Amino acid sequence: MDKQHSELFKERLYSYMREENITLNRVATLSGMATTTLSNIVNRGSAPRIDTVYKVCNGLGVSFHDFFDFPPYNEVEK
Repeated sequence: MDKQHSELFKERLYSYMREENITLNRVATLSGMATTTLSNIVNRGSAPRIDTVYKVCNGLGVSFHDFFDFPPYNEVEK
């Protein structure tokens, strides 16, 4: 993931956190990963690995497809 995609991941993660009223620490716990992993992605702009994205999706109870179902990912090219 490049910088743009990392930012989109972070924005989407925050969106789900607001919806569920949960903290980054809780997402990490639900996802079975260290809080520092998510903290590095959010605060340092580190690009999440694909397995990390899947863990976050599982922890949030959302499919990978639904997690990325927002513009620009769901826009149809014309």
